[in-house]
This record gives sequence, C-alpha cells and structure tokens, in this order.
Amino acid sequence: MARSLPWTGSDIDTLLSAASSPARVATVAKVALSQGDSRTCPAYLRALMEALAREPPPFGTREYSDVYRAAAADRQWMAISLMANAEREGDGATRLWSLAACSADPEEVQLLKEHAVDESRHALAYLALLDLAFPDSVEPKFRAELEQLSPRFRMSQPLRAAKGSPYARTPSIDDFVQMNIAEIRTTIHHLMQRVALSAHCPPENLVRMTKVLDMLLRDELRHVAYTAVLIDRKAASAGQEGLPQMFCRRMRDFNRITHCELAKSVLTDPQYS
Repeated sequence: MARSLPWTGSDIDTLLSAASSPARVATVAKVALSQGDSRTCPAYLRALMEALAREPPPFGTREYSDVYRAAAADRQWMAISLMANAEREGDGATRLWSLAACSADPEEVQLLKEHAVDESRHALAYLALLDLAFPDSVEPKFRAELEQLSPRFRMSQPLRAAKGSPYARTPSIDDFVQMNIAEIRTTIHHLMQRVALSAHCPPENLVRMTKVLDMLLRDELRHVAYTAVLIDRKAASAGQEGLPQMFCRRMRDFNRITHCELAKSVLTDPQYS
C-alpha cells in the first residue's frame, strides 16, 4: 500500500470550498487519493463517476447541507449528534475487527485492523468534541458511561471475530465498495460538522477542537483512499467488469437511507452494512 503524503491545510480548504453537488463527492475521493504515491485507481474512479452520474447522491447536495445547518444550530441536537457519532464509530470498529479477523490477505488484515483501531479512537474523539464544544453539558455519571462506547482496540491486540457477528466472514469487493461510499459520506458530513461546531465552541477551546477535527478528517480520507486502492486492485485481478453496476447499486442504497433522513430531518452517519 502506498504511504501517506504529508497533510496540508490546502486539502481542508479544497474540501470546504467544494460546492455542494455530486462533484463534491468526487472531490473527496480525489483529495483522498492524492494523499498517497501515484494512487490513480482508474477502475475505481470510473465506477465512482458512473455511479455519481446515474445515482447522484443527495448527501452531496445543497439541500442536505441546508437541513444539516438548520438542525446543527440547535445546541442540544448538535450535542446528541456527537454522542450518536461516538456510538456508531464504536459499533463500526467492532464490525471491522471481525472482518479483519476473517481475511486471508495479510495486507487486508493490517488495513482493516488499522481502520478498526481508528474508529475505536474516533468514538472517544467525538466525546472529546462534546466536552470541548459543550463543556459541562452532560451529567458526569452519564459522561463516564459514554466512554464505554469505544471498544478501545489496539494494534497489539490479537484479532478475534465477535461471536455470532454477521461480519465474521471473508471481506469481499462489495464490502469495500460499501465502506468506501460510507467513508466519503462521513467525510462530507464531517466537513459540515466542523463548520457547525465552530459556532458553538467556546473561543478558548477552538484550537484544541480543530486539532481533533483535523485528526478525524485525516483518518476519514485515509479510509477512503485505502478502500479505493483495494477496490481497484480486486477489480483488476478478478476482471470485475460489473464494478460500475455494483457501485451504482450501493450508491442507490445509501441514497435511499439519506432520502429517509431528509424526510425526517434527521441526519446520521450509517456504518456500512
């Protein structure tokens, strides 16, 4: 796997300045791939672009941004959203851990394990954002219980699939397509979130909050990139001519989830399923 290139502030500026449209989804993928050495991923990009044309995602639209911005203006909604994000990251970490435990490919195992450790850490990062943006907003006993949302995985831990987990199986190219779309969607959600949080966060906590947000964004882009590389590699080795159709089908699934959320004005970051 290609190594990551140094992170620059211009990457954040590029993502934040991208207009809300399906093109913003493509921008996220291209910025993510630019973080590595020569990650062109032609089969992946062709499939993604076809899916964006045939199944334009609502989570890249101005309507989605407007709904999020209106909801995030409410302090209570924003605080609850951060706790929900922490819960989803912890759950996603457990799913990834099971997939990693069942893969026969050493590089795949390493990447999925790293992803699981990242999401385990992200659960705690969202709780840190809660503390920074809304100090003393959560009763101490409940705040302590929230720490249990993270499985606290470490790279030094041996892998073991969760008993009875539907993710205790060998990961497929379809799994990585779903992960990739989910990570792109989460990145776009994160970009809206960092703008919304800046309006709530006390000035004295802004610098620390920005550092946490930058870490989260860096990790999300790395997840987009590694799943893209694996998709491209698997498509090439297996002669996956049906990759565009698979991307379209899975984009349609995520779009259905997003349309339901927009109808309820409740926006979430569903883990891949």
